[in-house]
Amino acid sequence: MEEGLRPPPAPRDGVSVTAIKDTKSPNLKLRAMLGLVLGLVLVVVLLLPSMVDDPESRSPAPATETQTEVVAGNLPELPVIDHFRADAEQALQNFLRMQARPDLHNAEIWAYEDWQRAFSTAASGDDEFGQGNFAAALGAYEEAGAALKALVDNREQILQQSLTAGWKYLQEDTVNDASRAFERVLAMQPGHQDATLGLARSAVREQVLSLVINARQAEISNALPLAAETYGLALQLDPLYLPVREALEKVAGELRKRAFQDSMGRALQGIERGQYAVAEKALVDAAGINPGHSAIKDARERLLSARRQDRLTALRSQAEQFESTENWEAARQAYVQALAIDSQAAFGRNGLARVQQKLALHQQLDHYLADTTRLFSDDPLNNARELLAVHHNSAANEPLLEEKLVRLEHAVRLAIIPVGLLIISDNLTEITIYKIGRLGRFEQKQVSLRPGKYTITGSRQGYRDVLKVIELKPGGNGQSVDIRTREQI
Repeated sequence: MEEGLRPPPAPRDGVSVTAIKDTKSPNLKLRAMLGLVLGLVLVVVLLLPSMVDDPESRSPAPATETQTEVVAGNLPELPVIDHFRADAEQALQNFLRMQARPDLHNAEIWAYEDWQRAFSTAASGDDEFGQGNFAAALGAYEEAGAALKALVDNREQILQQSLTAGWKYLQEDTVNDASRAFERVLAMQPGHQDATLGLARSAVREQVLSLVINARQAEISNALPLAAETYGLALQLDPLYLPVREALEKVAGELRKRAFQDSMGRALQGIERGQYAVAEKALVDAAGINPGHSAIKDARERLLSARRQDRLTALRSQAEQFESTENWEAARQAYVQALAIDSQAAFGRNGLARVQQKLALHQQLDHYLADTTRLFSDDPLNNARELLAVHHNSAANEPLLEEKLVRLEHAVRLAIIPVGLLIISDNLTEITIYKIGRLGRFEQKQVSLRPGKYTITGSRQGYRDVLKVIELKPGGNGQSVDIRTREQI
């Protein structure tokens, strides 16, 4: 509605609401008011004296009782009419001041019907004023002013109701109604944060709903990546739209579930095929999706067990290979590693015991073969004989062991074959072989002794003793030694 309503021109000099409709500034309105006041003054000055003058002062005319009664009857009515007129004009000014209040800025937008009703009522007052019905005009102007005052009093309530309605309409996807409600709020309070947000969300709701339809069709077609992408585009347009967020979370959850299942499938397949690096990577991927899932723990235990079993199998194979080549130390190390992985592995315990026996046997054989002269003594010789007797049949498929046993057996045999020794003396010296016995005096004597080192001494009364150490080697027949005392004391 246009501002600045005024009553229409009165039969004489009244000022109407309609006549001031085109007034565009406060100065023009002031001039109109001044004109109205001047008009009232002229009425009082010019008309009122003529109505109350003494009959004798008028031009001669026959006075009748009837005329006097008419004049007398009209005089009391003028102040009442003027009173209603002044009140009507005052009510109009009150209406105009109410209209100009900042509280009613853009009221023709945010309270269109009430605003139009108020101005329609004021316009009817213009009509009544123009017809001289000042009391009716007064009532219309007061009613119109009261309507505007009600808008002022209810302004905050209207704002909150419009804001609430806007969110309700937006929630129901009634986009046009939502936009109008938020626009009413912004007309009342430009820059209102919630209304600005609501209007912005309303502006993209149609596009969001179109994307939602496409995303749901992709869901039905099981094209979940496309559905997630489309929901994501909708959420970019309106990050606060809860249905889109929930739908995206649902699709994303299903995608994560499928990705988790795929990763776990690859992990288990890798374990079955012995592709442990592939299985490990797949489990890392699965943990990245759902780190706390119990299936990951179970699969890791299976992977660890499979790797352990494969390692045990490999060590067992290596140990058996080392045994087949009589590399007993390497086999021992392989069995020790196996038992470190699984202390209850039977092949590890049995294999370790077996190779340790072989190592001990070889160490004994190596001990005698490294210095066969040890066999020239009774205790080492007897030990070697016993060793040979125990392991005589232990060399099956063990060439190295067999070769050592043969060498030791030969050394033992040579160690027990006597070697001939010719002792030459002077028939004056007493000859003694340490640990063999006293041989007496002679010029030559042939004795048979086992290979080894012997200490021979010669003694004679009045002479210094002589001592010689001789080593009899196996197969060394023809050896001789000259021993006699020569140095007198």
